[in-house]
Amino acid sequence: APADVLGLWRAALEAVLADAAVPDLEGLVDALDAGGEIDFDRLDWNPGREADLLDEVLANLYLLTVAEGGAADRPIPLPVLAASLIVPEGMGEPTDAVLEQVSEAMMRLDDQFRQLEPIGLVEFRPVDEELMAQADDDGPRGGREADDEDVSRYGMVRLTPLGLYGIRARMLEAGVDAPAVGELAAKGADVLLDAVSSYPERAAQAEIEAWMAGREPSDAVAELLSAARGDDEGGPLRRLRCQQALALAGPEAEPAVRSVLDEAELGGLARVWLAEHAVADVPAPAPEMVFWLTVDTIAAQLAADGESEELPLLMETLTAHHTGFFDQVWRVEHPATVRVLEAMGRLHPDRKTAKEARKAAFKARSRRP
Repeated sequence: APADVLGLWRAALEAVLADAAVPDLEGLVDALDAGGEIDFDRLDWNPGREADLLDEVLANLYLLTVAEGGAADRPIPLPVLAASLIVPEGMGEPTDAVLEQVSEAMMRLDDQFRQLEPIGLVEFRPVDEELMAQADDDGPRGGREADDEDVSRYGMVRLTPLGLYGIRARMLEAGVDAPAVGELAAKGADVLLDAVSSYPERAAQAEIEAWMAGREPSDAVAELLSAARGDDEGGPLRRLRCQQALALAGPEAEPAVRSVLDEAELGGLARVWLAEHAVADVPAPAPEMVFWLTVDTIAAQLAADGESEELPLLMETLTAHHTGFFDQVWRVEHPATVRVLEAMGRLHPDRKTAKEARKAAFKARSRRP
């Protein structure tokens, strides 16, 4: 049976992973003492540590693949994978010492993936032999050189579909959350929107498409709109993902979308969809709804991407056509009003407008109990 075949393959995979975590034979021979025992200190090799490191490598490869929307046809550059192990989160320009560690990790990964490819776990393009010779002659080369050369020469790796299955199974057994595109297809819209709120953009899109594919469009849209309601902290991002899902719906969704036109939380979102589909007879929104939607939109972007480079332009676009915007927006009854105005005070590209946003944020804070 298929399950039996997969079980046999996973047993073989464990044996290959154990081999991949062992140093090369030459290194082992050099580390043998007179009694035939391995001097681990001389070898600078800890079996448990090496196994854990390989597990981390494969988990990172899985998560990087999922971040691309589960697109296993997009190989990951070896420098990117090595950097995910070495470079501290939030670090700016890596130091030469860090780059040297990345280069050393790349060489180790090159050896390991050569061993893992025959079992069907990965498809692997090894590091160019010329680059390896240069590293031997000139010392390890850091990641800066990869910017100026074809990155594929530094090695490319991707998990096969079988590899995605195998690594996810190992991660789940270890108690690690390992998302898989399509696993929410049978869940309700509330579960979908909560889950994809934390997904990268491409992964969220792929999951939403899988969810929509198995449902009647008008029913799916009605369920999504219902799940998007709420004044909790996660509400703005749920509505952003809901809008992402509604973009997949055709004209048959119009009645469900029209049914929420009068709702404060969903009326603006509904008007955006109807306008994009050139639907006639859409009532103009009240000014209060426009301000509320602006706050909700910026709050969603802050939750999704933080203070990204694109956010100041979005802020400028949303406020440019509203005379006296900040005289009104501080009164908006949205849980994120203060946070959004504070962010606009920091990020808005126009200094005068940023100052107005800070004043509005102060007023909004003052009126809160």
